[in-house]
Amino acid sequence: MEIEAKFSIPDLETFHRLQALDALAGFDLAASQVEHVHDVYLDTEDRRILAAGYACRRREQGQQVKITLKGLGGAEGAVHRREEWEVSLLADQALVPAGWPDSPVRDWTLQWVGDAPLAPLFDLHQVRHVRLVGQGERMVGELSLDQVRVAVGEEERTYFELEVELDAEGDEGDLAVLVNSLRDDWDLRPEPRSKFERGLALWEGASQPLDGQPAGELLTLDERRACERVAIRDDKYGRQARALLALDEGASQKTAGERAGRSDRTVRYWLAAFRARRLEVFPVSVLEEIPVPTPVSQNDAVEDVEAPLEPWSLDALVETYHIDLVHARVVADHALNLFEQFAPVHGLSTERRALLETAALVHNVGLETDAERHHVVGRDILLSHPLVGLDETENRMVALMVFLHRKRVTGAKLERLAGRSLYADLPASLQQETLVLASLLRIADGLDFSQTGSSRIGPVRHWRSVIEVEVQGPVAALDAARARKKSDLWRLLFEVDVRFVTALALHSPEAEQLAELSTLPLPEGPGLEADDSMAEAARKTLAFHFARMLHHEPGTRLGEDIEALHDMRVATRRMRAALRVFGEYLDLEYMRPLLKGLRQTGRVLGAVRDLDVFWEKTERYLETLAPEQQGGLDPLREAWEAERELAREEMLTYLDSGRYARFKERFSRFLETPGAGALPVTLESGQPLPHRLRHVVPVVIYQSLAVVQAYDEWVTRPNVPLERLHQLRIAAKGLRYTVEYFREVLGPEAKQLVDEIKGLQDHLGDLQDAVVASNLLRDFLTWGTWGAVWDEGEPVSRPTEPIVAPGVAAYLAGRQLELQHLLDTFPRVWDRIYSPEFTRSVGDVLATLRGDWV
Repeated sequence: MEIEAKFSIPDLETFHRLQALDALAGFDLAASQVEHVHDVYLDTEDRRILAAGYACRRREQGQQVKITLKGLGGAEGAVHRREEWEVSLLADQALVPAGWPDSPVRDWTLQWVGDAPLAPLFDLHQVRHVRLVGQGERMVGELSLDQVRVAVGEEERTYFELEVELDAEGDEGDLAVLVNSLRDDWDLRPEPRSKFERGLALWEGASQPLDGQPAGELLTLDERRACERVAIRDDKYGRQARALLALDEGASQKTAGERAGRSDRTVRYWLAAFRARRLEVFPVSVLEEIPVPTPVSQNDAVEDVEAPLEPWSLDALVETYHIDLVHARVVADHALNLFEQFAPVHGLSTERRALLETAALVHNVGLETDAERHHVVGRDILLSHPLVGLDETENRMVALMVFLHRKRVTGAKLERLAGRSLYADLPASLQQETLVLASLLRIADGLDFSQTGSSRIGPVRHWRSVIEVEVQGPVAALDAARARKKSDLWRLLFEVDVRFVTALALHSPEAEQLAELSTLPLPEGPGLEADDSMAEAARKTLAFHFARMLHHEPGTRLGEDIEALHDMRVATRRMRAALRVFGEYLDLEYMRPLLKGLRQTGRVLGAVRDLDVFWEKTERYLETLAPEQQGGLDPLREAWEAERELAREEMLTYLDSGRYARFKERFSRFLETPGAGALPVTLESGQPLPHRLRHVVPVVIYQSLAVVQAYDEWVTRPNVPLERLHQLRIAAKGLRYTVEYFREVLGPEAKQLVDEIKGLQDHLGDLQDAVVASNLLRDFLTWGTWGAVWDEGEPVSRPTEPIVAPGVAAYLAGRQLELQHLLDTFPRVWDRIYSPEFTRSVGDVLATLRGDWV
């Protein structure tokens, strides 16, 4: 099963901006590899393969030729799930399935086409910029930016497309994060068609464009067909349909009005009504009848005059569109509270309180109609259903606030908004007021992200350039973190930032249970025995470290001792590494949800821990300076503190989430179930498989040692790439963990062996920390921020003015000297690990286990 997401890229400029990315949605992007691909799609004259629901592709890439069968359909938005089979063959075999190698591709194709010959349908040439997508040590998938040229006879079309395909270590949660970023942050449109389907549309002479939605910007294919039928009428419905068709083709509201013989204001109301009700704007009788042109009557002309829309009461909107008034009231109360607390900064008249309250009460009016686009649908409902008591301008302001309440707001989006008549037609002063009120609504909505109504706004403190809001309640961390994200519009409007802090609920049942866990004694070891199966040893090892993770969770939440966080993160790392070591003996499909939970937990813990490590080493540097010089790092400290606070907010949000609670519950059930996740220890024939520690451990340890020592020829050359040393560190960590897992069944020399491996790992770890620190310090000296500055996923151009921070520059020089020293001394550390003596010491450690065999 192939799982990938596909997006249409609107133009070459966006294509180039995407090429410039180093990261996307928290995932790292490797350097791109350019591939030139020539595809020919094959089928019989009567298209038997297509009739079976598949496409047959012949791909030339270099000297290689492959035939691929791909299932059609299976698209949900941007995400495609398709069956796929592939076989390699010689070029001259392509059109003769009977001559293909024995494979599912050959079998299925012959079943469908029989003796009928295959012939080319159309050619497709691609220049693909392929990049691996990773997160830490995990390879998530592959991202490809494709420039595609479709050729059918003498006709050609070119378009741009982005694909993200999952790798073995990636999951659909990762794909969802990437899809959301590409859709929300980059405004890319999901592409529901495969390249074959887009080429087929051209081959069939279809009129739908290759560079957008299947039926344009506004209408689905069925809606467009319906509007085309209605448009030949000579009454108001025909004029409305003609306007919608024009808008679907990309025309402006003014041009659409000219085509329909009405003003752009009328078109605006038609558009709002259509977005709220879709084809229900037309009576059923109009949609069902065979349209016959009728003469224009005087009554029709009068009926279509721009009469004011009938105002709706709030109660009518609530009843018709099923607004959740409980959540709406909570958001409204938060919004009014924030209006008062933030008044010294925003300076709005108190008369605007009522307008903000109204917007808060109806902010989710479109949710039941279209949850995915409810901010857009909500806007259109309010434009076509103006509220009682509001004039046209006020109603437009409320509609804009509803539109802005949901998705991320950036400077680029505000620039695009300025070009829309709904906003641009407002006086400049009201434009600014609308944005300020929308910024308060966004934060208020975030403060009830949990939709529990339990989070409260506590003390609000005004500092020089920060407003600090204390959020109280059992899920305060979750709602505070969301409010932080939704304060983006406020930060664009004002130089005063908003910071959210949470009050720890010390007396909640959850907190008391965690506190009890932290006092329970921990076992000294997993309790492994030489006759244990590898699956049972895995269960014992995971239980040992899972207990440690839970033990250190209360201290991690409290945040008073950073070692609690360190120990909790180590426990999650050991469990992930254990699944790699024992993976051959476990049902990894069964274990996949547990591994996913471990990855997510390790990620949020690691984000905070990495910042702690950075500052621990920075403090050691500060201790070497005279007191009067230590203030030179104060600007860096401020940036670090802000970044750590944000990372800690996200960590607490996750630890308070139902997702984390479910992960712990599933993991506990697994550990308590004998034999859970274990693979069979015999073949179907009854032949036993090696699975006991005494038989398997020597092989596992020697294999892990071989992985480390294989780096010798790569790390003993001059100018070793830093990334290669980082990979060696990961391999050394794997060897160390492997030996530690089995220490209870190994000889006493195991401790000394672990210490020697740890020496290599620590040396390379210090080196990697110096690399990361150098990059962070370089970015600070460039932008004055923690890390590089990005906007809309694109790196911001380097500022023309340098950051004046001589203390930080001196610290960067110090980390560079440290980095060079670690590189210079690495050969001495490596020589010990690669020596014959070290290899013999591994054998000595295994001697006790081998002695049990005799």
